[in-house]
Amino acid sequence: QVMAVRDIRAEGSRGRHTTTHRQLFMLPSGAMIIDTPGMRELGLFDADESITIGFPKIETLLEQCRFRDCTHRSEPGCAILEALADGSLAEEEWQLYREQKRETRYVEDRSAYLREKRATGKQIALFSRHHSKKR
Repeated sequence: QVMAVRDIRAEGSRGRHTTTHRQLFMLPSGAMIIDTPGMRELGLFDADESITIGFPKIETLLEQCRFRDCTHRSEPGCAILEALADGSLAEEEWQLYREQKRETRYVEDRSAYLREKRATGKQIALFSRHHSKKR
C-alpha cells in the first residue's frame, strides 16, 4: 500500500478525495501515474507545434492536398485520402492525429474563454471601484 484510499461512493460511482499532495509513481513497466488531488482534468497548452513534430508524414501530406480548405473527407486530390487508400498512411495514425488536433482546439478555445472572462471581470471591478468613488 503506497497511499491511503477511500471507498467509491454508491451514488454516481465516483471516488472520494483522500490524498492531499501531488505525487508521481513510476511503475515497473515504465508507465507513470500522477496523483493530482482535486484536479478534474489535465490538458496540453500550445501543443500544436508538438503535434506537427510528432506527425511529420501527415503534415507533409496535408501540404500536398489539392485544395487549401480540404476537409480530408471526399475532395478529389486529397493526399490524406490517397495515402489512406494505398496504405502508406495507417488509419490509426490519422485518427490519433485528428484526436490530438481536436483536443488542442478544445483547450485553446477554453483558454481563450477563460482569459476573456477574467478580463471582463477586471473591467467590471475597475468600473465599480471608479463608480463608487464618485458617490
